Amino acid sequence: MTIVDFILPHVTSFSLVLARIGGIFLFAPALGSPIIPARIKGLIVVALTFVVYPSVAATPIAGPVDLISLAPMMLGETLIGLSIGLIVAIPVMSVQMGGLLIGQQMGLGLGTVYNPAIDADGDVIGQVLFYLALAIFMAIGGLELIHIAVMRTFEHVPLGAFTTGQAPLELLTGVVASGYALAIRVAAPVLCIIMLETISTGVLMKTVPQLNVLTFGFPIKIIAASTMLIAALPFIDQAVRGETIAVIDSVFLWIRGL
Repeated sequence: MTIVDFILPHVTSFSLVLARIGGIFLFAPALGSPIIPARIKGLIVVALTFVVYPSVAATPIAGPVDLISLAPMMLGETLIGLSIGLIVAIPVMSVQMGGLLIGQQMGLGLGTVYNPAIDADGDVIGQVLFYLALAIFMAIGGLELIHIAVMRTFEHVPLGAFTTGQAPLELLTGVVASGYALAIRVAAPVLCIIMLETISTGVLMKTVPQLNVLTFGFPIKIIAASTMLIAALPFIDQAVRGETIAVIDSVFLWIRGL
């Protein structure tokens, strides 16, 4: 028996496991970052597949396998990892959205910078809050929980059995809605103080027209908003932790229901 005869029966199963694990590297926080070179991502995916495959090698593939049926199977396997990574990434993206709202109201919207972690532009406040949310995600063991979630899928979904009808569309819709709410919660303290500053400045401009409000109004807005943002950081941390944990729990509930 040659080595080719030994390897050939495992090629299909290995490819399906590789596709399922590789799906999380498309959108998952940190793992899906364009900063990581594609070759490094590929090596990590292959290494993880070699680690995981022995535990699922005995799992039978659902249905016959040929070149025609292998493509939709690979797509379904990729969709599993992609769904998990995308859903878990939404809270982190939502925090950056809250930072964008803050930056626009502070007058920093024109100072956009490139965020290589998501391959998109953002302002300074959005950048700071994004990396804060990413640090919180890493601190609560988000990466480990993502890999555990993918491993749990092998217990509930045989290789090649996942279909597009099982995609968590309702879960994704709910997480997106809660993500918008999280963005508002993150931005609310600063937006409130900016509103109070704007009202106070407007009243001052009407009562004392000799003052040039534009001269000192903009610095006061930035100082007040920055101070409130620093004071609100513990509450932002609590909100992001709670939302991230709730989303990860929802992912595990979806996996159990497959």
